[in-house]
This record gives sequence, C-alpha cells and structure tokens, in this order.
Amino acid sequence: MTIIDLRKENVTIDELLRTAGGEPVRITSKDGIEFVLEAADAFEREAAELGRSEKFRAFLAERSAEPGRRSLADVERRLGREEAEDD
Repeated sequence: MTIIDLRKENVTIDELLRTAGGEPVRITSKDGIEFVLEAADAFEREAAELGRSEKFRAFLAERSAEPGRRSLADVERRLGREEAEDD
C-alpha cells in the first residue's frame, strides 16, 4: 500500500489514480482525514475472497447471532420505569 500525505506532498488526481491502478493508496487529506483509494476491480476481488473465507463467514455468523439492538424509545421507557421504582 502506498501512503500519500497531502499535508506534505502536492499530488494531482491523475497521479493518485495511476498509483491506485497498481496498488491501494492511503491518502491523508490536508485536514487529516484518511481515505483508501483502489481500483474497483480490486474491491470486487477482495469481496469475493472474503466470501470464500471460512473464518470471515464464521465471524459474520457470530455477529448475526448477537441479540438485537434496542430503540431509543425502548431505552427511555426502561429508564423511566427504573427511575420510578427508585423513588
């Protein structure tokens, strides 16, 4: 992965795209925000590789088995009840 810090270097968009055509590029913007730029087919290839990964599929299965989230309204109702019980 190539790393380009736009706070220290001046790089054109064409240069970034040429670099990203060969390998992913991590770009730090002038305000410090980081981005990753890579060719679209590289992303599709990575997604396909993850889809074939047993370890990744096991991770997804574990995550999907976690209990669901609660709505803010539900949490507020519960907190309201608990506060009423404490009074």
